[in-house]
Amino acid sequence: MPLASPTQDIVEFANREGDVRRAIAALIFGGVFERYPALKVGAVEFEIAWAPYFMDRMDNVYSERAQGVAHHRFKHGALPSDCFRQNVFISFQEDALGIQLRSYVGVENLMWGSDYPHAESTFPKSREIVDRILQDVPDEEKRKIVGDNVARLYHFN
Repeated sequence: MPLASPTQDIVEFANREGDVRRAIAALIFGGVFERYPALKVGAVEFEIAWAPYFMDRMDNVYSERAQGVAHHRFKHGALPSDCFRQNVFISFQEDALGIQLRSYVGVENLMWGSDYPHAESTFPKSREIVDRILQDVPDEEKRKIVGDNVARLYHFN
């Protein structure tokens, strides 16, 4: 079998959130979060700007595009994006665009991480990078994103 070319590697890296999107969609459309409403899932190291489009796309497919297709219907008029906001946490390292779109995902769902000690880590410039990305974000939201949300997820508080 031939080795992957450098082009294949970068194409795969540029589309790496595809697998996590499929997994999250399977959990949501399969009704897992309705059966286990306290279940929390973390999609880490995929940045966040993909999530608003994905959430909107799931809602659109659920509401308008899947007519005539047998699929799970959520209770109380909920949409797939509601399940996402209630049960999915996502993390980022350097996603300034994702931060601009944070209100669609929900600030309570966002977690910053440096990915230390891995090669793609923001270390040793982590503080500089996170300060730049969050410079226009209100202090209360910053606290949630850089610490409070992860503490809540892992029951540290």
